[in-house]
Amino acid sequence: MRTTKAIILAAGQGTRLRPLTDDIPKCMVRVNEKPILEWQIEVLNACGVDEITVVTGYKEEEITDSRVKKVFNPQFESTNMVYSLMCAENDFSGDLILAYGDIIYSRQVLQSVLNNEGDIMVVSDEQWQSYWEERFDNPLSDAETFITGPNRTVKSLGQKAESTDQIQGQFTGLMKFSASGSEELKRVYHKCKKDKDCRKNSWGSGRALENTYMTDILNFLSQKSSVSYVPIRRGWFEIDDIDDLKIASQNIDEILQ
Repeated sequence: MRTTKAIILAAGQGTRLRPLTDDIPKCMVRVNEKPILEWQIEVLNACGVDEITVVTGYKEEEITDSRVKKVFNPQFESTNMVYSLMCAENDFSGDLILAYGDIIYSRQVLQSVLNNEGDIMVVSDEQWQSYWEERFDNPLSDAETFITGPNRTVKSLGQKAESTDQIQGQFTGLMKFSASGSEELKRVYHKCKKDKDCRKNSWGSGRALENTYMTDILNFLSQKSSVSYVPIRRGWFEIDDIDDLKIASQNIDEILQ
């Protein structure tokens, strides 16, 4: 049986959750008395994923759960998600679950990811619109493109959406990579790192390499038909600000049952 590891990206400062994040990292903010990180660990463990690495940064000393290994991003104040991920490059092996540190997802959602085969897979919420309408006055102010192709492939994601026609789902911040998918991710990253132009404008994102988001590298990979998606219909939350926290706290029992 193949072993699946997990990496959780939790180096950010969570400024939109202040004052709750004045003394703790974002992943330690409590949703109904349980830290976001603990929600993730429990679901991962319940699905047989026991090797968990957390990429830390801001207030990393507040993460003390013995069930995880910590890898520190010393440049957390000036870098973004792809840089954080590559701090844990030595932990890439076998099947790998990769998750943002500010999301909570159900066991059913994670199991659907584990049950699907693919080298690079992202989880897409096809029922995103009602959730975004609850979170934002104008869903298009935050929602990003998610354009699909045949056989559950992704053609584009993570760009500014001009209309809902460009949004056939919404990326949730939960991903899975096979061993070869992880190698492809590393190959693309290191190729860019060696290229002066790519370092300045990584994969056409307009961002320098150290400031790139996961969606920047995933969008590049999707244009090479390397990315597929697992469709879900809710079963997850993003906790990015105080309003998100209220929504999650009020609905978590219903959504995650």
